[in-house]
Amino acid sequence: MSFFNKRRTIRLSQHRTADSPFGPIRISYNPGPAVIALIQGPGMPPVTVVPGRDHGQIKLSGQVIPTRRRNSNRWALRRRSRTRTAVVGERTYELRPVSLRQARLLRNGTLIAEAQGTLRSYASLRDIPGIDARLTWSHGLDPTDVAIGQAMVVAFGAGAPGALVSIASFWL
Repeated sequence: MSFFNKRRTIRLSQHRTADSPFGPIRISYNPGPAVIALIQGPGMPPVTVVPGRDHGQIKLSGQVIPTRRRNSNRWALRRRSRTRTAVVGERTYELRPVSLRQARLLRNGTLIAEAQGTLRSYASLRDIPGIDARLTWSHGLDPTDVAIGQAMVVAFGAGAPGALVSIASFWL
């Protein structure tokens, strides 16, 4: 077998836990140039996340979930529209920023969670934008809702920085 055909094993060295309606969720991740996070919880399908505010990616049980960013043609000084949408089967999940550190997670237009982020998420060297975010879940959810919701917040962060905050955090 050739050297280039071997599969590379990535070890996830750091762990965090988050609360959910189904018990604690374990978020395993590795720092470094190739950041990958694995989200696991009781009764939830495993979700692999490649974080990034602009080019994040989510895989649910090995299947890539198509995510898209709603683009607005106008440039707003306060905050650009960073709404993310993910389609899983018949369900459409939407992560909609409300302010600098807050976002709402919607499933087919119904609120399922509110996310509260931290200002450290906007540091220029921060690899995972939503690792510190806390989620407040609604009632009547299933494990897939919780897995996709947590993955979207970890991948894309909670909230959206305005133009001035983006420039200031770049220089800091």
